Amino acid sequence: MRRRKFKEKKLRAKRIARQRIVILLKLADKTAREDISLAEKYGELARKISIRCRVPIPSEWKWRFCKSCKTLLFPGITAIVRTRSEKYPHITIKCLKCGNINRRPYLREKRKLREGLKP
Repeated sequence: MRRRKFKEKKLRAKRIARQRIVILLKLADKTAREDISLAEKYGELARKISIRCRVPIPSEWKWRFCKSCKTLLFPGITAIVRTRSEKYPHITIKCLKCGNINRRPYLREKRKLREGLKP
């Protein structure tokens, strides 16, 4: 009986943490144009909640965190986003705080390369 209650509390805490992370990241997107420092604080708080509660950040926002300095990236404000369509098409994201460059492949071309077709 005690184990069940403990497990239910733990699952409830994780669900609340997940909801809070999404709320904070949406608020960060809304306030990025007016107050960038407040938006960065929202992103930092969301990341801390994620670490403390062992809840992963949703995949639609995961790419928005810099891999080296761990700040929330806002395209056009704190990051430069470029597309490259050379031999292996990819998106290049450069953090303006630390200068780190992150490359992500296009999904369609990635699937074609796996199948052995030319993009």
